[in-house]
Amino acid sequence: MCVEALGFLLITGYIFYDSCWIGLLFFPYVFFYVKKGMARFRLKQKERIAVEFRDGMQAVVSSLTAGYSIENSFRESLEELKMLYGTKTLIYKGFSRIVNRLNLNMNIEDAFDEFAKECEVEEIDIFAQILHYAKRSGGNLIDIIRSTTETISEKIDVKRDIRTIISAKQFEQNIMNYVPIAIILYMRVVSGEMFHKVYGNVFGIIIMTGCLLVYFFARLLAEKIVDIKV
Repeated sequence: MCVEALGFLLITGYIFYDSCWIGLLFFPYVFFYVKKGMARFRLKQKERIAVEFRDGMQAVVSSLTAGYSIENSFRESLEELKMLYGTKTLIYKGFSRIVNRLNLNMNIEDAFDEFAKECEVEEIDIFAQILHYAKRSGGNLIDIIRSTTETISEKIDVKRDIRTIISAKQFEQNIMNYVPIAIILYMRVVSGEMFHKVYGNVFGIIIMTGCLLVYFFARLLAEKIVDIKV
């Protein structure tokens, strides 16, 4: 991501100031770019963990319905998670720790609380809260786990549907980000003399700096518009 951001700054310097090195004056943008990239990565990681958690809980529900105890249901779910995702994934390791805690006679709600804190995923946190409430109210634990799993599964499916719908718009926005750059590059190649008056003088630098600021503002605004929280 750092290399990509640096490359963008060098191209920006060349286009707006006729010097790649001037683009490095905007080096703080690299940190902003990397921060946003890491945030997108963490979001995708949490979405993936939520889906894996859904699959693991569906395996638990199937075992509970078949008459297994809570401990054995989670133990059985490990085999399915192992086949689906392998043993190195966060969800497999998390379910393994839940089984170990249950084997040490820890309450199911406390085991899930610790698991939710480790993952920091909304769906898992919601499940842990509902489980706590169910234990305090003395409800049917199996029915509550089943209904909560179904609700979380529906929520994840809705999120994925919405994400699919807006992904096309996000792709279009990504393309539009580079259209102004492409147009200026094309004009410099075809009609380079048009830009001679805006390079190498104070007035031209002011004009091009204003254009650059407008470009960055428009880019941030476009990202805000398509950044729909689901």
